[in-house]
Amino acid sequence: MYLKQADLFWGMSQSFIQSVTAKAVKQEFQSNEVIFKADDPADYFYVLIKGKVRLELKSSGQCVYTAQKVGEIFGWSALIGREEYSATVVCEQPSIALKFHNADIGRVLGRDAENAAQFYKQLAGALGDRLLQSYDLIE
Repeated sequence: MYLKQADLFWGMSQSFIQSVTAKAVKQEFQSNEVIFKADDPADYFYVLIKGKVRLELKSSGQCVYTAQKVGEIFGWSALIGREEYSATVVCEQPSIALKFHNADIGRVLGRDAENAAQFYKQLAGALGDRLLQSYDLIE
């Protein structure tokens, strides 16, 4: 259910979504809990189920994005081959997320080229949107 709400998974087959969901671990976080820090190994990505998390720059701690919509992703560094996260993620309120290991998702994507292409297209769109929002912050 949650993955259907995630923009990242729009347009993908039900069987693909089920394969991805089977790899998820549901995790709960408390207010002010750090989910991961910039420069930590980027092994996981997350889909927000409930709550609100902020992404902070490692150098200044400045908030560059807040995820609060069901289905929003964070920790995308794990999906694009980065070895380390580029931001720190902190819970602004109690939150629940689905946690995915990058190797597990890589295996699922490797078995389904059509859905993998759609997945990476959606990921590129999400990253582009975040880039445009960061431009707004700079201006």
